[in-house]
Amino acid sequence: MDVKASVLGAGSKLLKEHGIAALTQPRVASAAGVKQSHLTYYFPKRSDLLLGIAAHVIDETMSALASRLETAPPQAAFAETIGAMMIEGIPPRIMIGLIVAADEEPNLRVPLRELIGGVRKRIEEMLDRVGMAQTGKAARILHATVVGLAIMHHAQHTAASATDVREGLADVIDLLLVEQSPLPTGDSR
Repeated sequence: MDVKASVLGAGSKLLKEHGIAALTQPRVASAAGVKQSHLTYYFPKRSDLLLGIAAHVIDETMSALASRLETAPPQAAFAETIGAMMIEGIPPRIMIGLIVAADEEPNLRVPLRELIGGVRKRIEEMLDRVGMAQTGKAARILHATVVGLAIMHHAQHTAASATDVREGLADVIDLLLVEQSPLPTGDSR
């Protein structure tokens, strides 16, 4: 495994187990088994490290979703994979860390916007792949729901809030499926 992949994997694991505060360059380098100078070659600042871990985790989630879509009913695979990601908490935690970092480092907002735009595009592609409404509107609704539910869950971190994530995600998927269904004859909205 190369240094960059080791760093991203170790950073993801630290984030999952110990939260955003654990993502210091020395701690991530140590967990990855690399010298800090090797880490800073790829990620000169902590914000670069956070962006790298965010992109890595999003790629892993989308790859897991693509794999699940090959073996499970599409809407179930979509709901289960995204729901687990929201409950597990890596993407919501890293995004909150990036928002806080952008308050201190305003130039971070540009790559953060690009990251969010990339996520939205991938959501649109996945909606299309599972046969759901593949409009920008549907992607915005799903994206906002995912982010909101994930943040609320991580603020509470209870079994009930995890259930809210699963049920809320199922509800929004049902709403998106209804929205794309043709209206029955005689129904005028």
